[in-house]
Amino acid sequence: MLVKNEDRLIWYAISSVLPFVDKIIIFDTGSQDKTVEIVHSFQSKKIHLEVKAITNLKDIAHLRQEQLDKTESDWFWIVDGDEIYPYSLCREILNIIKIQGDGLEGIAVRRYDLLGDIYHYQDETVGTYELFGKKGHLVLRLINKKNLPGLHIKGIYPYEGYYDNKESEIIYHSSEKFYITQGRLFHSMYLRRSTLGSNLSDTFHRRKYKIETGHKMGNSQNFPEVFNIPRPDDIPDVTGRRSLQYELIAHLITPIKVIKRNLFKIIS
Repeated sequence: MLVKNEDRLIWYAISSVLPFVDKIIIFDTGSQDKTVEIVHSFQSKKIHLEVKAITNLKDIAHLRQEQLDKTESDWFWIVDGDEIYPYSLCREILNIIKIQGDGLEGIAVRRYDLLGDIYHYQDETVGTYELFGKKGHLVLRLINKKNLPGLHIKGIYPYEGYYDNKESEIIYHSSEKFYITQGRLFHSMYLRRSTLGSNLSDTFHRRKYKIETGHKMGNSQNFPEVFNIPRPDDIPDVTGRRSLQYELIAHLITPIKVIKRNLFKIIS
């Protein structure tokens, strides 16, 4: 994990994966909120936190490389401070590694991009990614370095990538070497991530807070269990519903956004 000013969500992100991993390596790049304090509050020997200073966007790839160098296992899992996993998805991931892991290079994880609260998500046609023959909201999150000799990281944030010893970026490798999950993580990049404010002008947030109507979660969606388990008193409650003001603004501006996106598709 690379984090900065994530104190509204970092407890949930760590708690959602902690039971399923051997070690969590966290680099904080200069948080001004309570992110570091919250990470220290975990009474777990699995968590290894270091505070790192960065001076430019190139440093981020260097920090990811340092984390990779510190990783002793074959498989490693990239988790952002705003990503919360249902336990069922974690079990799906571990089961695939156990059964098919020796023949895989990585695992791409589907996701819900949350809008306004944890009960609404963005339409999958917006900001669609294409990975390993699949389109949608998905991201490469687990990598098996045993099957990728010379694995290293290069590029400038947010476009840094993982490359093999032939300088081939692994997201362009054969789809047969990658598994895509059925379950989805809850991605909170469009929510308020710090108690200091929603639009912090720092390296990681990049002013991502967004207002849209989106889709309402149905009963079939698996909510991360960490939203319902007891939490320390100083951990913010993120289970509140969207405000009336948010709903009104969202219903006003979403049709305009849809028109603009459709025009862009026609032009492009």
